[in-house]
Amino acid sequence: MIPVRQVSSSVLGAILSRQPLSPAKVNFAWQTAAGAALARAADVTLQPGGTLDVHAASAHWAREVKRSRHVLLERLQALLGPDVVKRLSVSA
Repeated sequence: MIPVRQVSSSVLGAILSRQPLSPAKVNFAWQTAAGAALARAADVTLQPGGTLDVHAASAHWAREVKRSRHVLLERLQALLGPDVVKRLSVSA
């Protein structure tokens, strides 16, 4: 049996791949990858070189993003494509 999370990510990735890259698309992917609580606690901006700047609302949330960095990056790459987000830069 395939987990629902895996199926939904692949379906969303296929849908998103047809859309042009925009701040709204990046924010949607961030909300989907990070989950509701973490997405509310951080703002993101994609830089031209593929770095996603994550500005967390507090040091606590910045630590949570750093702890989850590998999972978040993997999810973002699944949603946006492997070459769109190459690294996360986290600040509070």
